[in-house]
Amino acid sequence: MGTILTSEEQEKAEILAASGQTPNYIAKGMGRNRRTVAKFLNEPDVRQKVSAQREVLAEKFSEVADRIVAGITGEDISKASLQQKMVSAGIATDKALLLRDEMPVSVNLTVLWEVVDAIRAQDEQPQNAPLCIEANRDR
Repeated sequence: MGTILTSEEQEKAEILAASGQTPNYIAKGMGRNRRTVAKFLNEPDVRQKVSAQREVLAEKFSEVADRIVAGITGEDISKASLQQKMVSAGIATDKALLLRDEMPVSVNLTVLWEVVDAIRAQDEQPQNAPLCIEANRDR
């Protein structure tokens, strides 16, 4: 029989797996063999426990995103801190989706950069100018 993880290592592996870390990442952090960690995490009762923990974390991130969005006022819209709130809400939403395995595996970074460039350009435009996103595939 292979090396068994200690109770402390098992708990740590479960928490890290629930937060979205891979068995390889977890094993490296604990100085353990990847197969040992993967085998432990693949046990049916552990998979069920990790899944339940993921859902709890996902719900917490969803709640954080909801509170952030609900807290945006008309006054916030005119302040720079609105961008910080929206970024925070987006991160929390993405994390919740990721924890629920609802996030696409790949993200088109070119599109994200185009949006960032468009927002920067809009910041340089007069108020009420429309947001224009141009396709720039050179990235």
